[in-house]
Amino acid sequence: MTGVGMVRVTWQSRARMKWPAMIIALALLSFLLSALGRDDVVSVHRAHAAAQVPTRSDIPPPLRTLRVAQPGEGEPRRIVQHGRVISVPTGCLSVNGSYDLVLHFHGAPEALEAAVVRSGLDSALAIVNLGIGSGVYDQAFAAPGSFPTFVTDVSRNLRKLCPQAREPKRIALSAWSAGYGAVWRILERSGQAERVDAVLLADGLHTGLVGPQQQRNLDPIKLEPFAMFAELAKNGERLLAITHTAISTLEYGSTTETAEYLLERAGIEPKPENVPGPRPDMRLTSKADYGAFHILGFSGNDKQAHADQLHAFGDTLLPYLRERWHK
Repeated sequence: MTGVGMVRVTWQSRARMKWPAMIIALALLSFLLSALGRDDVVSVHRAHAAAQVPTRSDIPPPLRTLRVAQPGEGEPRRIVQHGRVISVPTGCLSVNGSYDLVLHFHGAPEALEAAVVRSGLDSALAIVNLGIGSGVYDQAFAAPGSFPTFVTDVSRNLRKLCPQAREPKRIALSAWSAGYGAVWRILERSGQAERVDAVLLADGLHTGLVGPQQQRNLDPIKLEPFAMFAELAKNGERLLAITHTAISTLEYGSTTETAEYLLERAGIEPKPENVPGPRPDMRLTSKADYGAFHILGFSGNDKQAHADQLHAFGDTLLPYLRERWHK
């Protein structure tokens, strides 16, 4: 990849937000939390759940602590809140006491619930859909304290589904496409990244360009939080797993370019591959692994290839998280 500037930043050195941006951020956060406060609790019964998730015959067995389930406790449950869903896809046994929590930004709830079940992961799941473009996700978590407030509110709503739930012990941030904007903002905020154990990005890590467009210099400031997280993942302190397609972009850095940037910063060479992916027309073309840092490159340069990355989430990225959380 052509010359990318190296800029050293720290979690503490952040520019002060301008007032208009702060007002927008607070408005978005208020809208998000007001939706989370609604009490539209839905118990997903077996007949309904069967239409959303695959059968368990070919799914890795859950690794939850064994105990006798109460009637209905093993059934999936969810709260639907104006495009936001809080879910326990494998039932309340997954969130008995302290629990693991996946916060996902951007993507169809049914596809993500199915992915959790398919991967064999025992966790609670919160899915946030705010609209088109990464900016709206960025702004939703731009206000200081917005992320811990959001986690607290998700926990409160989970207790409506499963009264035995306490507080999350580990948190994973995941995103597809534009949802990476929320992940960037959360990692960028001083102190917030310390609470995040894992980051999973499905064909979503983009960034702006600096300097002449033809030079394709990626904005290093926007990528620094991910590069710092990658260093922690290399040492096994965190998990960072990313997929990308071969979709090219003109006015901003593509997922291929950002993946190359992170690998170059980490000093890792990807290995070429040529094997079928988990969905039709998906093909794995490269792979890089170092500690708990993983990047999978896939062919495909159209909308279908991009959508496949969401629907393959339970086969490509969540298995890394399952392995980490159930060691």
